[in-house]
Amino acid sequence: MLSFFIGVYSAVISSTYFLLPLHLEGSLHFTGGQIGLLYAILNLNAMLVAFPVGVTGDRYPARVLTRLGLAGTVVCLWGMSAIRHYGPFLVVFWGFGLSLWLLRLSLEILLFKENAADAPRRFGEFNTWRMGGMMLGTLVGGLLVYLWEFPWTLKLYGVGLALMLWPARRLPLTGGGQAPIWQYRRDFFTRPVLFFAAWLFCFSLHWGAEATSLALFLRHNLGLQSLGVGTYLAGELGVIAVTAYLYGRFWAGKLKPLTFLTVALLASGSGQILMTWPNLSWSFAMRALHGFGDGLILMETYTTIARLFQVDRIGGNSSLISLTTTLGVLVGSLIFGPLGANLGYQTPLIISGFISVALLPVAYAGLKE
Repeated sequence: MLSFFIGVYSAVISSTYFLLPLHLEGSLHFTGGQIGLLYAILNLNAMLVAFPVGVTGDRYPARVLTRLGLAGTVVCLWGMSAIRHYGPFLVVFWGFGLSLWLLRLSLEILLFKENAADAPRRFGEFNTWRMGGMMLGTLVGGLLVYLWEFPWTLKLYGVGLALMLWPARRLPLTGGGQAPIWQYRRDFFTRPVLFFAAWLFCFSLHWGAEATSLALFLRHNLGLQSLGVGTYLAGELGVIAVTAYLYGRFWAGKLKPLTFLTVALLASGSGQILMTWPNLSWSFAMRALHGFGDGLILMETYTTIARLFQVDRIGGNSSLISLTTTLGVLVGSLIFGPLGANLGYQTPLIISGFISVALLPVAYAGLKE
């Protein structure tokens, strides 16, 4: 049930997240800076809700938060489909981000609080459904946007999520912990956790570049229409899904940490850089390489969180890690949105790829301490 929910959620959200810039620029005529601010606001919501949601999920049933997130997302999707002016759209988009974070964090809390036995396999299954849902969402979303106008697509997504409210009652029942707030501070402010959070923040910058520039690069530099953009992105997400599955079933613990991070960062960073060569076949192959690296980092993030924190406080602490990555995306969005509009949409992808590769010596230094 949990994997099914993350799959449906991801299918709806990935299409909106990746394809929305095409609507914002092409139909609503928002500028690159305005689009960057929208995606920054989307992630800024994490600063408001991440830790409170995590602590609440440790103490009370997280599935209640899931239903609240679903309801809020439905309302905002319908609102976004009707608004055409930047100010009101910004307000509704803020609510959209708030609802998304309620939904995503509550599902991850439920995942971390399941039985700890065979955790890598469970994380692999969860992320296979998550990325598989994103792959399906970009494919279907690209087709729907090709056939319909984007506002009708948003309305359809709202209906789909509304149908999930009833089965959300069957999600696992968790909660019951009463750890004091100061204990979370004690857990988080340790050397291994702070190093992990700082490293992950830097890696997350490239997701901000992708959010604001990737779809526009595919349209303007490679000449793809919405269906082609969706298909291209779906291919990468499929690679991430397969990587997550293989990691959970076969690869977890088989490589030394330094070797693992070398493979993951080189694949992610070099793929991000090389995909900007304006040849569709080459670009897609390099994007698949990038997806392989991102899939490895994604799985290592989940297993590291499970290893670092006690299960009775993992909701609050894992939400702080999610907050860290979101801040990275926020900063990346603010930097790379205007940069792509002014210097070309390939520029943010190239710079963020070099940042990922540059994290290799940092990872070596941290792991050797």
